[in-house]
Amino acid sequence: MTLTDAHTHRRDGATPDAVVQIEPDEALPAAGRFSTGVHPWRSARAAELWPKVEAMAADSRIVAIGECGLDRRRGAPLPEQTELFLRHVRLAERLGKPLIVHCVGAWAELLALHRHARPRMPWMVHGFRGKPQLARQLLDAGMHISLGERFNPATAAIIPAGRLHIETDTSERPLAEIAAAVAAARAAVRAERESGARGGNKE
Repeated sequence: MTLTDAHTHRRDGATPDAVVQIEPDEALPAAGRFSTGVHPWRSARAAELWPKVEAMAADSRIVAIGECGLDRRRGAPLPEQTELFLRHVRLAERLGKPLIVHCVGAWAELLALHRHARPRMPWMVHGFRGKPQLARQLLDAGMHISLGERFNPATAAIIPAGRLHIETDTSERPLAEIAAAVAAARAAVRAERESGARGGNKE
């Protein structure tokens, strides 16, 4: 089975079927698989960038919308980010393409928006580093989770295989190394739990 890089900003060294982030003011390469959207950090430029996203998004080389989302630390005020994010949601639904989500410090808002939107297309939270409790909320809502170079091992262990993705994002580490680290963490946490369960059953 081919290991797919679910989200990367790298152009050199990306796996052949990687989903490469293309900014809306860049030229779309002749071949490859790409995502495009207005990152929350660039949300103050939405009026300029959004028409370019819409123009590019229908192209068959664009396989996902985003990354887009909510970030309390950077970008336009959260209400403006929210409206921009909902534009991405509507575009993804109209085109039948998944959404790559960036979220920092606005998890309750993200979950509320997902409940409100009731999307048909999957939302993949990329570069997730949070604790299992938050991951369970996202999974219970129906979202997918992508792990990169830095992740919580206990979180990695609870994500169902069908909704777990691996990414390089901006890391220089090979995708295979990140995937191996995630697999090892999942195995170690599960082995520890099984050992604890066996110990608890002793009389």
